[in-house]
Formats: sequence, structure tokens, C-alpha cells
Amino acid sequence: MNKVKFRFTKVALIFLTGSLALVIGFGTRVVHAEDAVKATSDSLNQVRTLAEQGDPQAQAALAGMYLAGRGVPKDLKEAAQWYRKAADQGVIAAQNALGALYAVGWGVEKDSKEAVRWYEMAAGKGDSVGQYNLGAMYLQGQGVPQNNETAMGWFRKAAEQGNAMAQFNLAGGYYEGRGVPKNLEEAAKWFRKAAEGGDLQAQYKVGLMYSKGEGVPKDMQEAAGWLRKAAEKGFQPAKNALKSIEENERPEDTAKSKEKP
Repeated sequence: MNKVKFRFTKVALIFLTGSLALVIGFGTRVVHAEDAVKATSDSLNQVRTLAEQGDPQAQAALAGMYLAGRGVPKDLKEAAQWYRKAADQGVIAAQNALGALYAVGWGVEKDSKEAVRWYEMAAGKGDSVGQYNLGAMYLQGQGVPQNNETAMGWFRKAAEQGNAMAQFNLAGGYYEGRGVPKNLEEAAKWFRKAAEGGDLQAQYKVGLMYSKGEGVPKDMQEAAGWLRKAAEKGFQPAKNALKSIEENERPEDTAKSKEKP
């Protein structure tokens, strides 16, 4: 049984009009949504004016501009300062963002305990991203004592709100028996929820579980379908697994196997 590679906290910020949405994913990167509005000098001045007047959403937006270098020179310290202003006023996305900056040391001195403090604020308000982030810190033992049970508890809260990253990690917990009793049926259920949300690694895991009959009835057609979804998006492990399935199920191979005594 292959071990699950759990998802951990990395910074990925999407800049949208008037707000910032924090997401967690692979690697440390800044991603711009296709519908992100290009910052112009007029919009920048408007956002800055509102931010300086104390508008928390404008402060979060200005922080995102500094973080991404959109309309202003990239400045992580400025980004952190404006996130703090917005976070202090209760903007959940800014609390998550500031926590993430402390977690990786962008624009501030790296401080896992401070990261946890901001994640707790967001999580305490029922925010699924904050709950996921907090679970990731407990899973790694960063800023808090390592505790698999507590980690899975936070992942469950976020997963039940549809957070695909949390669904993946909760599934991994059930798959390995980490923080929750080992249960392949539950693992398959949560991997599938994440897969249905478009998570490529979850689609790959669902495909593998169908191919092996882990937690679900063995079904090579279903396995190939899920692997194909991830493969078509360029996920190489899924491409490799799908190729293996297709090669092993060629009509000529099936005919040869039937001819054997």
C-alpha cells in the first residue's frame, strides 16, 4: 500500500477585485485568476486611498498587490503590513494570508507560533481555509505540538465545508490510519469528494483504489475513467497508471490469456 503524500501549508494568493482569496496548494507561488482585474494607476490610487482611510477590504487588496507586484513594485514587507491592518479588523482572508506569511517567512520573520495564532482566528470563525491551515500545522508539528488526531479534526471541519485540500488529507488519514482509525471505505469516500472537486491527485488516488479494489469494488473501467481525468490535465503519475492499465487490457492480450490452458 503506497503512503499518501499529505498537503502542507504553502502560500498561493489569487488577486480578485476588492478582495483576496487564500488557497493552499503545491509549492510557494502567486497565482492570478483569469478574471483578475489588471491594476491601473487609477484603481491603485483608489485602493490605496481607501486602505489609508481604514477600509479593511482595500487594505487586503493593497496587500495582495504588493505581494504579487501588480501595479506596484513587489514588496513583501509592505504586503505583510497591510495584511496585518486588514487582519486586525477581522478580514478572514487577511488573517489566513498573514498566517501563511509567518509560516514561510515572507515579509516577516518566520514564526510558526504566530502563524498558528492567525490561523486560529480564521478557523475559529468557521473558515475552511483557516481550519485546513491549522490542521496542516498540527500535522507537521509547527507552532504547536504534533498531533495527528487534532490535525484530522480540523481537516474534517474544513472537508465538510467542501475544502478539497482538507478532503484529500482526511482521506489520507483514513488510508494510513493516521489520526483516525484506518478505514479504506472512508478513505475512498473522501478521496472521491476531493476528486469530484477537480483535485488531480485525488482523481489519481481514486483511480488507483478502483484498480486495486481498495475501499471500493475493483472496477478497471472506473479506474481508467478517473485516471484519464487527471492525465488529461497533465498529471504524470496518472498518465503512467493509465498507460499501464490500457496496455494490460489490450484485446490481443485478453485473447491470449483466454487461449492459455
